[in-house]
Amino acid sequence: MKKNLQPIVIMALLIAPTLSIGQSFGITDETILVPVTTYQSTNPVPPSAAILSNFNIAPSECISNELKKEVMAENERNRILLRQSQPQLYEKSSSAPPTFIWPTQPKAGFNDYGYYTVNFLVDHNFSYPNQLLDYNCAGRTYDWSGGNHEGTDIILWPYGWRKMDENIMEIVAAAPGIIINKRNNFFDRMCVNAGNPNWNGIILEHSDGSQTWYWHFQAGSATTKNIGDAVISGEYLGKAGSSGSSTYPHLHFQVMDSLGATIDPWQGSCNSMNSTGWWQNQQPYNVPSVNRICTKKTQVEWYNCPDPEITNEADTFALGDSLWMWLYTRDLETNSQMQLNIYNPSGSNVLNWQFVVPWATVATSYVRWFYVIDPWWVDGTWTFESVYGGVTYQHQFVIDNSTSLNENQNMFPCLLKPNPAKDQINVSIPYQRTILEVSVFDQLGKQLFVKYADDDAGNPNLNIDCSQYSSGIYFVKARSAEGIYISKFVKE
Repeated sequence: MKKNLQPIVIMALLIAPTLSIGQSFGITDETILVPVTTYQSTNPVPPSAAILSNFNIAPSECISNELKKEVMAENERNRILLRQSQPQLYEKSSSAPPTFIWPTQPKAGFNDYGYYTVNFLVDHNFSYPNQLLDYNCAGRTYDWSGGNHEGTDIILWPYGWRKMDENIMEIVAAAPGIIINKRNNFFDRMCVNAGNPNWNGIILEHSDGSQTWYWHFQAGSATTKNIGDAVISGEYLGKAGSSGSSTYPHLHFQVMDSLGATIDPWQGSCNSMNSTGWWQNQQPYNVPSVNRICTKKTQVEWYNCPDPEITNEADTFALGDSLWMWLYTRDLETNSQMQLNIYNPSGSNVLNWQFVVPWATVATSYVRWFYVIDPWWVDGTWTFESVYGGVTYQHQFVIDNSTSLNENQNMFPCLLKPNPAKDQINVSIPYQRTILEVSVFDQLGKQLFVKYADDDAGNPNLNIDCSQYSSGIYFVKARSAEGIYISKFVKE
């Protein structure tokens, strides 16, 4: 039988230029409340709102004009030396430009749904700053006070620092070529995008004289091949890192023709640099998909750049726990539909709802839903499922009440008065049992108040000051030696 439950709220986090550093993944500067769509149950009750949060950090130079000139001059010096010492390398020159395979691959054994997003593209509006135009006539790019972004940024997502340490993203040659530049030993955990010239990476020259630049490698990860060595299409070049001017582990893939003019390998209406695309099989502009589906006991994910993220993922829950169901998405596309299903341990689809994305399309984001585990969530293995873009994504989690804090697995309502409340609310639990712990949460699952027995030992009730809370619905969770107690109250 389907239960008349509802997700408390739907939330999403948008990563915008440039990626946040040294901060928590949480609600930041901008909060937009918008209606969400239908919730399908015996008695439909839709969630009340969705929240979109942006990282608003001013973008700055990735490869400065000065650094670009220096690297191009170094490339030319290397080319001249190679032509003199190894002329045979250039015997198979061609006028036809190369066509590229995708320049990254996951390491062997990677078994998640996805590992990257295409976060930034080449800027075709040569004015700056804040004059943006990508090949598809949109704005998935950036510039700065003195230049334009001239490559494709393929970022690790989610958990970029953790995935960097796990060597998830391998960089491969997009086309056959000769190594004409290589750097491999610079610091690779940069958190500032400000023109740092100490990049690790590989630069290849192709048979028509064009070049591909692969930047921001991990230190020491580059191929053992050296300048003058040939590589074939798909050959390993290095691992994604954050060396040079970078805030987050990624590959910056940049293409230039034989004269040094920037090439955008993506074919589109607003590509003003070249008349044809250079990909063998160009990906769509949007690839609506889920890179990771998981569960947590919290709405936040913490990282302190460049430390590995504290993901807070959890797969086992008990009475009273918060259950957050997360989707880390690529190209969450406006007005696209997502079907959400929850299957109980018997395999029955007991909760399901449709979510229509109300936001503008974003390349790199996450969305999440919230429940509080009550006795309806029976012990066993449950499945959280998302069907998006024609693909089914699943994650299993366990309800195991043997891990809860009370022997009898009891859950009851708190006793709250007055309710609605204005300035304060009194909390007690049945039979005047001693409160060991009491917390207040808002509808986003954020803990606003907590008090423990040591603060006021033996007290069977206490008053909570709620005068500063905004009007709305809040949840009180209390614990005694006998059980867990959850109720909600209205703040006037």
